Amino acid sequence: MNKPTLLLPILALFSTWAASAQVSIPILNPVFDLDKLTCTAGYYCFAGNISGWLCGPETGLQKASTAEFPSAPSAGIYVAAIGNTGGTGSILQTLGDTLQPNTLYVLKVKAGARADYPFTGYSAGLVAGNVTVASGNTATPVGGAFVIEEITYNSGANPGQVGKPLQVFVKSLGSGQVDVAAVTLTATDE
Repeated sequence: MNKPTLLLPILALFSTWAASAQVSIPILNPVFDLDKLTCTAGYYCFAGNISGWLCGPETGLQKASTAEFPSAPSAGIYVAAIGNTGGTGSILQTLGDTLQPNTLYVLKVKAGARADYPFTGYSAGLVAGNVTVASGNTATPVGGAFVIEEITYNSGANPGQVGKPLQVFVKSLGSGQVDVAAVTLTATDE
């Protein structure tokens, strides 16, 4: 077999890979640090709004300390604090991209449970045109730690919400709190 013949399968593999490259879909304030809180990190370092996100009741920005998350940096870690013992809460962001056919979407949410506060669950979802197309709540953090909830959605050839704006939604469940430290969304053509 000559050298050009050997290269053909390699080139074919590369062209297939390049055609289905993963792209990041922009999310405004994905690590919740756009708003700078000047207070000392901890339980009382809290603000009622989060830039780029629509906040439901019982939701806001917190600069958590090592008392809440022992592995947090000494300066604190910014989180969307969603829900509390008074009720559930939520965050929502409508993105600039729309749902496309034949696309694999992967939403990752870094969800945490404070060491000093009840955690009663959450639900995270990828939404298109106000319709949830995929959701998850299986990654369960232990007190003082974060886990990654990964939600995948393959839109198929003719999704019902094609062309509708993509949205990210996270809500708390029960009478506890979920703390979100990061959100990412990627898309890969199928």
